Amino acid sequence: MNTKVNTALKRLDSILPLLSGLQSLSSDEAALYCKLLNSYIKKGRTLTRDEVAGLVDNAEQALANIVDSKLIVLDADGNPFGAYPFTSEEREYKVHVNGVTAHCMCALDALSVSLMFDIPTVIDSECRVTGEKIHLEQNGSDFSGGTLDAWFGINWGAAATDTACAASLCMEMMFLKNEAVAREWLDESPDTREIFDLPSAVAFAAGFFVPLAENCQQAA
Repeated sequence: MNTKVNTALKRLDSILPLLSGLQSLSSDEAALYCKLLNSYIKKGRTLTRDEVAGLVDNAEQALANIVDSKLIVLDADGNPFGAYPFTSEEREYKVHVNGVTAHCMCALDALSVSLMFDIPTVIDSECRVTGEKIHLEQNGSDFSGGTLDAWFGINWGAAATDTACAASLCMEMMFLKNEAVAREWLDESPDTREIFDLPSAVAFAAGFFVPLAENCQQAA
């Protein structure tokens, strides 16, 4: 892992400490988060509050604790609405996996799915600047086809302490068509923005999300 990726990992973990959040939960709560997560690749959606109630004694408290750990977000009715890296909102990051289609919070999250679950995925998205289609056929760290000259961009300035990352920084983690477009985007705000080529973005995604998946395997 290169120095740039390692630095970015530490920076993102300071904003969204998912792994330490998972490790802070009770074994039952950790197992519930993992079920919420796995439901996306099995069904294309997460579990409802009623489904959660059939798994734990106090669904409301368990969900509240997992929210406090920053691992999930709830909708206005208290239903799980996102479990990093997935969201129930229709964003611009579709991941076709295991015969279903799920949405991801951001471009980094979309790249993480194949790595987390050790399964081939197809990502359909778009360049945030040009609107042109981004299509990636991923198997772990390898790509068999698609927009292989795509880049990843993140606007660190979007992070907010009073807003969930899903509604702040995640909204500014995107695919960019190619290096030229990425560098033009970077030049607009070099103090807050950062760009990564596809191999570096995959390493970033793996470093951030694979430890989460490994802990889920232990919690299962």
